[in-house]
Amino acid sequence: MIQNPFATTSFEKIWSKHFNQSSNALKFDFLNQILFAKHGSLPVYYNVGNKLTNGNFYSLSDNDDYKEKTFLIRDVPSYHNIKKNELDSLKQKAVFQYKGYTTKVSDYSSLDAYLRTIYKSNTRSKLRRNINRLEVCFDVEYIMYYGDISETTYHSVFKNFYKLFEKRYTDKGEPCGELDPKVWAYYTELGLTLIKDKKASLFVIYCDKVPVGITFSYHIGDILIEALTVFDIDFYRFNIGHTTILKMLEWSFKNNIKLFDYTQGDFEYKKRWSDSEYNTNYHILYDSNSLKSKVLANSMVAYFKVKRAFRELKLNKLYHSWKYKFFGNKTRASLDQSMFQIESIQPNNFDVSTSNPIDITGDKFNNLRRSLYDFLYMNPEKVSNFTFYKLNDSTYFAKSETSLLKIIKDDK
Repeated sequence: MIQNPFATTSFEKIWSKHFNQSSNALKFDFLNQILFAKHGSLPVYYNVGNKLTNGNFYSLSDNDDYKEKTFLIRDVPSYHNIKKNELDSLKQKAVFQYKGYTTKVSDYSSLDAYLRTIYKSNTRSKLRRNINRLEVCFDVEYIMYYGDISETTYHSVFKNFYKLFEKRYTDKGEPCGELDPKVWAYYTELGLTLIKDKKASLFVIYCDKVPVGITFSYHIGDILIEALTVFDIDFYRFNIGHTTILKMLEWSFKNNIKLFDYTQGDFEYKKRWSDSEYNTNYHILYDSNSLKSKVLANSMVAYFKVKRAFRELKLNKLYHSWKYKFFGNKTRASLDQSMFQIESIQPNNFDVSTSNPIDITGDKFNNLRRSLYDFLYMNPEKVSNFTFYKLNDSTYFAKSETSLLKIIKDDK
């Protein structure tokens, strides 16, 4: 039997430590593969993990310890085909919440066969070009950590993971729930344990030894579920996000993954990469012989329907944007939005003795790097071949053995 990773002892202990005062989870005999926590004020039991799970599933057994109780199980994908199979007075209500997207890896003989199905030749060529140019400009490694990762490597990657999320959402001027210190501490502790247990993985694209694309995924048997993903916005021109998916699909074909789940969310890239979609439902189980249980179940159904309507009208985005604008954490300053103009010039037009060499890897040079990488995407050359110099606050030079670039801040 495939085990639900969100019902394992390790998951339960870590989640309870961070979100349930380390209280022991509750197990009910009528239901398999789900552990529960008790709501603080209502006679409602909700799945361990609450809002931080992806892909719950369960089965029912012939027991009656559900009497007088109401249960909420979030994030149940329709592809699990859970049968209603109601027991005596136990009833189930499934409330649709989100669309999700998948690739049925097992339906195709190879990655190339799949790409020919979903993309035209010009798009496939662009995907290859993005990878080729990335590999020309940087020393690139693609590593899937699954079952084997040192604690030193793991914490180094997760430190960069956080920085990339922070950088991405600061640039967007939007809130990011994962950046909540409590939530990030939970993911940091959880990830290492589940990766070693082969119930999760961490895919990393390194450029010159630095992570520029990171994806954390859950594994349920032969299903891979993309949970958290981010890329360095300095590499926007190279389409790191699409390269991440391509390389993870490549790994999936080689490692007997049958279903690649991009999870819920109405994002264009998920629609472009997937070949099928599914419904993510919340399941509410209740004792139909108990008036209290019935009232609670119907109230929860109405509540989640209203929440879905709220999202479909995009009112949730307005609310979170307003909340972030007035109450968000502003300890990190907005990113410099300066742009730079870059041109190739003759090497004899620059005397290195007139300028100071600089390291452009720090936050101070975020936009300079992005402008440089945009330029090198169209004019490929190894970044590590360049030495960078600062002439003044608005003029910089990048010099290699064969090229000299003049980089000027555009103050318009």
